[in-house]
Amino acid sequence: MPAAKPTKQDEATPAVRLGRGRRPLQRRLRDAKDALYRQHILEVAETIFAQHGFAATKMQTIAAKAGVSLATLYQAYANKQALHRSILIERDRQMLAVVEPHSGAGAATPQSVEQVLMFMSMHLQFLLDHADYLRLQLQEGYAWYHNAAWPTGAEQRMWEQGLQQMMRVLAWGMERQFFSPGDPADLTRLVLVQQQTRLANWVMAGMREAHASVIARIQADFVRMFCVPKEIARLLTADGAALSAKTLQKIRSLAAEHAR
Repeated sequence: MPAAKPTKQDEATPAVRLGRGRRPLQRRLRDAKDALYRQHILEVAETIFAQHGFAATKMQTIAAKAGVSLATLYQAYANKQALHRSILIERDRQMLAVVEPHSGAGAATPQSVEQVLMFMSMHLQFLLDHADYLRLQLQEGYAWYHNAAWPTGAEQRMWEQGLQQMMRVLAWGMERQFFSPGDPADLTRLVLVQQQTRLANWVMAGMREAHASVIARIQADFVRMFCVPKEIARLLTADGAALSAKTLQKIRSLAAEHAR
């Protein structure tokens, strides 16, 4: 269910720093404790938002589950919108921290479609490993980066960074005649829609399918939708239903080399 629109104040100050007005040593100790409180609250709130949706979640429930007073919760986060946004921003940053060091120039100028698929798997693996965060995004009813979601400046910047990266990859593939021609911006959004559909199906089915299987399905979808016929024949099984064993082995080999 779509989240309520945050106010400008929410966007500017998603979290309130606790422990002001103390002497330096006391303040540092209190700030460290406050940071632990905030992290704990974020983790508890993420699960509750994922289970019940934004509208049905109450701050009283989050405080009770986190084992803090309602006053402490409001000291850390000015309101429910600010808490919800803080979860998304924190997970976005964590995902970038995982993906960016492994992509860089290699993702922008890959050497093969298999390498593109390998980089794609890193992003998908993070989402599958953080199912509550994934469910938060899917619950919105639209992508949080869209203007209708009233993204904060931090969210918008992180989204634009990922968008530009994917557009460069698609342009690279079209130039080398690996991908069918088209507008990279439009095709990038189609990539995201395709991924969200598969991920939403996984969530609705109870999140029981193995992560590797989900990722392989999304990668095969990408090949079918965006590659030219020659690459489709090279990368997929004869019936076009899945990645071939040779392609899967190549992706695993690239991942192992990249990890070294």
